[in-house]
Parts: sequence; structure tokens; C-alpha cells
Amino acid sequence: HELEAAVWINTKIQAALYYACIEHGVYMEGCLLKSNVVNPGKKCPKPYTLAEIADANIAVLRRTLPSAIRSANFLSGGQKLSDAAARLSAMNKVKGNLPVNLSFSWSAALQMPLFELCRGKGELVLDEMSKLYVEELRIASAAALGKHEPKAGEGDHVPPQ
Repeated sequence: HELEAAVWINTKIQAALYYACIEHGVYMEGCLLKSNVVNPGKKCPKPYTLAEIADANIAVLRRTLPSAIRSANFLSGGQKLSDAAARLSAMNKVKGNLPVNLSFSWSAALQMPLFELCRGKGELVLDEMSKLYVEELRIASAAALGKHEPKAGEGDHVPPQ
């Protein structure tokens, strides 16, 4: 699916979610959104820039997120840390006056590189793992502040070959 389709379906789903929450008396000020990043499908043949993906995510939030919800924490959803961080940082840079904290909930994106570091070694390499984890957290923290500067192409959607 293309990015435009992802925007449409995410807008419909989030609007229905918030409507149901309000209808059931959920205390919205006590909620936070833990959602996917709005992305084109992995097999989408159309390329998208980091800026287009960030704008799409902010558009969905502007259209649906109740002002009582003050934090949106994005799941990595199978994205590599480099792409997830690039996209979150870009969203934070373009959110303007959107009154919500944009952050992350990336257990998989942070843990998978640590697992890969240990693959085939037969033991935990704690010193290497610690250094990598601290570096990953530095990247994630900077992205949550809109201060992560991705490398060229990180966060873009590149169609599969």
C-alpha cells in the first residue's frame, strides 16, 4: 500500500479508537498513544522521502489525537533503529505547535542489534552489548527531542528491487 492509503486507514482507525474511548468513559488525560509509525507497505513500489513520511504521521495526529492526550509513543514495528530514529526526529522537527510529546517505545529496535551482536559467540558479550545499548539510547533520546541527524537516506522508503 502507498503512504496515502496508510494515512487514510490510520486516520479511520485512530478516530474510531478515540470515539470508543470517550463513549466508554476512558479518562483521556490519563492516556498515552502507543501506535505504529504511518509508513507505506514494505513492498510499496513508490519511493517516499523522510519528510513525506514525517508529514504523513503529523497529519494523522492533527486529524485524530484528542488534545487531552499529551504523549504519543511510537512502536518500531519492525523498522531498523536508524529508520525509526530518523522518522521520529523528523516528526519532532515538523510538528510545530502540535501539543503532544512524541517519543518511542522501541524494545525490538533496541534489542535486535544486541541479539545480533551475540549471534554465534556462545556467550553474552556484556561490554560490547553495554556500549551498543548506550549508543542506541543516545540515538533514541536525540530522536525524541528532534535532535537526531540521520545519515542520507535513513528514514526514506526505498521500493524493493
